[in-house]
Amino acid sequence: MIRTNSIIFKFSLQMTVILVILLSILVLSNIYSLEVVRSNALTSSRNTLALYQANIHNNFNNFSKDLIEVFDHNIDTAVNTAGMDESSRYFKVQQLKTNLQAKMAGGYSSDGMFIRLSGELVLEQFNSRMESGDKLSLVDFLNMHKFDTAPVAQSGEWKVFQIRDEYYLFKYITYSDVSFGTLVKADNLLSMVDRGANDQNRYVLSDAEGIILAANNISLNEADTTLESLTEQYQSSFLIVSEPIGEFGQMTNMVPKGGLFSGLQLIQWGIALLAVLSAIVVPLVLRFLTRDVLRPILELVKAAKAVEQGQLEYQIPQNTPYSLEFMKLFHALESMVSEIKDLKIQSYEEQIEISRAEIKYLQMQIRPHFFLNAISTITSLTYQNKNEEIRRLIHCLSEHLRYMFRGGLMEVTMEEEIRHTENYIRMQEIRYPDQIFFMIEIQEEARQVPIPQFMIQTFVENTFKHAMFYQEMLSIFIRVRIETRDGRPFVSIVIEDNGAGFTAEWLNSPESVQVTEDGGRVGIANIRKTLKLLYKRDDLLKLSNAESTGARVELWIPVNRVDQPISEGG
Repeated sequence: MIRTNSIIFKFSLQMTVILVILLSILVLSNIYSLEVVRSNALTSSRNTLALYQANIHNNFNNFSKDLIEVFDHNIDTAVNTAGMDESSRYFKVQQLKTNLQAKMAGGYSSDGMFIRLSGELVLEQFNSRMESGDKLSLVDFLNMHKFDTAPVAQSGEWKVFQIRDEYYLFKYITYSDVSFGTLVKADNLLSMVDRGANDQNRYVLSDAEGIILAANNISLNEADTTLESLTEQYQSSFLIVSEPIGEFGQMTNMVPKGGLFSGLQLIQWGIALLAVLSAIVVPLVLRFLTRDVLRPILELVKAAKAVEQGQLEYQIPQNTPYSLEFMKLFHALESMVSEIKDLKIQSYEEQIEISRAEIKYLQMQIRPHFFLNAISTITSLTYQNKNEEIRRLIHCLSEHLRYMFRGGLMEVTMEEEIRHTENYIRMQEIRYPDQIFFMIEIQEEARQVPIPQFMIQTFVENTFKHAMFYQEMLSIFIRVRIETRDGRPFVSIVIEDNGAGFTAEWLNSPESVQVTEDGGRVGIANIRKTLKLLYKRDDLLKLSNAESTGARVELWIPVNRVDQPISEGG
């Protein structure tokens, strides 16, 4: 049973009333408009096309009549010019030109008439409607085209020619190598149709194959070359009606569907009534939605964002007339947030303890063999009575011990780690005099970036262990700078030496095999674990060999981590 206080009941009741009103008006208006307007528009369009069809047909009859008159009156003169001398031929040609000009002087003449004499001499006369560019194109066409002699039954047909992207309709009569013809441009033929000043419909002329010859009030692109393609493109927004024209093809009328409803008073009154009802009903619905739907939804969104940002002190809104369903959601959200808070605190405490223990354990794994080497070096120097070297080594060793036992420090600045690494190399210089060359290049902006303690010193220590050979110079190069990776700032640390480098088998082997097969690489494995534990990524360490010789280590330390960095142990 649905309660009256339920949002479902309220929303369903009010929206049902609105939808019934809207659907009733829309259904009645659509049925009326589709039945009446479409039938009237089709009838009117066909009647209009019939008038224009008759107009075009009359124009063609006039053009054909003029052609036959010119042919009958001038055929003998045109045929006999072939056997005349030059002087007589000149006067006959001028006479033919005069006759053409006289015929073209009429107000209902075609766009042009021509006489092609034997010997490829063409006499032409064009109407003032023709532009100069079109005249030049037609003269070139008439000079080059050969008008074949057609059978008597076909001598009166109109033919379509395309001349420089423009379509023309030709009718010609050829007799004894002499051709008489008349022509009309398709665009001009369409403009001759008296459509009236208020006729804003689209009209298209096409030939028997459906190729578009001319169109008005519509822009054609390269794809709109046929009536079929034009119909597919515009049939959704236009009412398209076509009627045949026997002389060359057909004429098409495109009536905009949007203008068909302009005169329907009933629909206009219906729209006005709908607007009045909407002005009354919609504000009421919006008020209801704002109070009973939008406001509690916004409250839930606000609470969810607060929880997402870590604010777990959510309380149910008090003294608010929210619907039954939303109150249940608020109670469920409060219970969920409370449970998340408890679980998160418990998980964080466990994770912090595990992380601290694992990091300290990994750091302790790195160090023991170094102290054994330092003690052995001091013992060797005592036998050699090198007291100054012993004092320097002890001083460096004390600095090393002070750096290591800094109250459980897990992250240090880049500058401190570099200073400690230099101190370590100084100790090795005492052990291997005149065999060590090192260079450290650090960008100023990277000096205060925090990094895990012993990160650089561990790889330098491995360099001495695996790349140091008796009486051979060891070169170490360290470069530190800020770089952008994946759209975020990183500190790039590159450590290179001139030793034998990593073997191909070791580089290509899995991490677990690298540790078990070569115990000396435990420090590198621990570095991998430390980076993954602190930064939650496993792509921050890359081991390879330099282009010339030696090992190459690349480290990327994020400048700003998402989680809270660990500074000191508890």
